[in-house]
Amino acid sequence: MADLSGDSSGLHRIVTDLTTAARPRYQFRPGPANSRLAAAVLREGRLRPTSDLLADLFTVRPDDGRTRFLPKERLLSDDEKALAVAAFERAVRAGDMTSGPQIEQFEAALAGHLGLPEVIATSSGTHALVIALLAVGVGAGDEVIIPANSFAATENAVLAINAVPVLADVRSDFTLDPADVATRITDRTAAILPVHLYGKLADMPALADLARGHGLALVEDACQAIGVTGVGAHSDAVALSLNPFKNVGLCGKAGAVVTRGAELAARCRVLAYHGFAVGRKNVKTADFGFNARIDNTLAVIGLDLLPLAHVNGLRRTWLAQRYREALAPLAEQGMLGLPEFTSDHGWHLFAIQVLDGPSRDGLRDWLAEHARVETDVFYPVLTHRQHTPLRNTAFADVRLPVTEQLHERVLHLPLHQHLTLAEQDRTMEGLYAAFRAHR
Repeated sequence: MADLSGDSSGLHRIVTDLTTAARPRYQFRPGPANSRLAAAVLREGRLRPTSDLLADLFTVRPDDGRTRFLPKERLLSDDEKALAVAAFERAVRAGDMTSGPQIEQFEAALAGHLGLPEVIATSSGTHALVIALLAVGVGAGDEVIIPANSFAATENAVLAINAVPVLADVRSDFTLDPADVATRITDRTAAILPVHLYGKLADMPALADLARGHGLALVEDACQAIGVTGVGAHSDAVALSLNPFKNVGLCGKAGAVVTRGAELAARCRVLAYHGFAVGRKNVKTADFGFNARIDNTLAVIGLDLLPLAHVNGLRRTWLAQRYREALAPLAEQGMLGLPEFTSDHGWHLFAIQVLDGPSRDGLRDWLAEHARVETDVFYPVLTHRQHTPLRNTAFADVRLPVTEQLHERVLHLPLHQHLTLAEQDRTMEGLYAAFRAHR
């Protein structure tokens, strides 16, 4: 009997079994999200038949003949919206809208969900990054090694504390290449900041070896990778985002710092709230801090939405596997590059590479016009090519051949937990039609 959790490795196991029509017995570890997942996938202790399970997982919606990339009104299901509205009303009626008792409750719930001991809930993933970097000792003039293909928050967190971002190349999975990172380390390097881009875990054991060998801090930007197996296992601290667009999203901007170290967590708590001593408002123990704690209203909502995280993760994992299976012939013909279906991927985004036929932008335009399918590119401008003064100073001589090639080819297909199978079918049929049209 398999002992499972609803992290990425557990969801990978479930989806793999569903594709092979196996019906093994599972035993899920304790926890609200695992209990919800068990109720969704098991019948008498065994995995439910695939067709039966998928009929419950994926709602059939009225179809308007188009596939939108990420419709904002469908970030939450109707049931999730009802939970969020009821939670918000409770917080407002109690008057606990900014500070309140549910913040600590949410932090404890998220720690249990992640299997890590310390969580400091913040007002955004960006604030989580800034606080984590300061807490591990990064200061003005220190160098921090980052990738160039992330969201601007990664570099901004480094720049905000007057540290120096140093760009390293990535591997074909879009995550930092430890071999290239090793060539960027100098006597000014203070930290390595890998990004688990699109939900794919970077090579943390190799990066941890580098950090230990050079006496560097290791902070994970896991803002797109909540629930991925291995997050937090090798680093000093982890930054998460709970933005509504993320796999686990609340109804506003929020994030968290996660760590295994009690002393580091205490520093983060002080930095997150004006430098005040923990539990003693208006009594400072640090020179400065931020107004960067999560609002209690969002913590209340988070307590009700967090138990649904693993079932939503299962939907994403199934959709990712379904894309890979259906698009495999295009990959075999050399038209597309597809991400590997691995147990260390949370499937925040589904990134393909356009290798032959139309250009990436040409394919995107064709899909929008002829198939009524929206796609996107994350992110349209690399860090060292942004139109800022750094482009001509710190980044003037930066060359990142793998990053730059991937960036020219990458295209993101619709993937969210409330995408319907019909919408996904339209996307895949559109891709086949586009490549036929460009022969």
